[in-house]
Amino acid sequence: MTTFAEMEALVVGQTRRPEVTAITQAAIRTATLRAHHVDFFPRDTAPGTLSYTPLSGAQYYDLADLTTLLPKLRSLQSIKSVDSTGAPVENLEYRELQDLYDSDNGLRTSMFTMIGDTLRVYPCIATGSMAVTYYKNPVVTEADYASWIANEYPDELAMWAAAIVFARTGFAEMANDFQRTHVQPFKELLVSSHLIGMVN
Repeated sequence: MTTFAEMEALVVGQTRRPEVTAITQAAIRTATLRAHHVDFFPRDTAPGTLSYTPLSGAQYYDLADLTTLLPKLRSLQSIKSVDSTGAPVENLEYRELQDLYDSDNGLRTSMFTMIGDTLRVYPCIATGSMAVTYYKNPVVTEADYASWIANEYPDELAMWAAAIVFARTGFAEMANDFQRTHVQPFKELLVSSHLIGMVN
């Protein structure tokens, strides 16, 4: 696994600027997040479980502080109501807050929406438990740094971070050159190599 210190050494090897430690470290964090945000990669998904107390007559249930309940949450992929054995009983579909009612002004069911950091679910069958799959951000802290992209492509990610260092230290031409010759091809590589398509 590539450590933060190893990534920092690779970036300094490109920039030749060991004196701008804080900028280099911030650039590594930024480049790592940007690389993971190029697309929604299957390797960034994680499972989670959420629970609530079923109430008679309740139309919906709110789960506040979702980013606390699902660590490093970037985006939700799917939510399923599950029974006491963990078997799925209902798929919940995402709806925008303004799309909760159908054309006849009836409240839709089997759905979820987001209100800030609160998850609101509208289950048909209130089991009290949900299985969640979500996209998780990488860990970018110095002590616990963890990124599959950094593990597989340390040099390419270091180039991305170096471009950020150049941009933040006034070397716009070098930053643009790195963006064109290293970062853009790296983005294309990530998409072509790590998004799962249907294979015939």
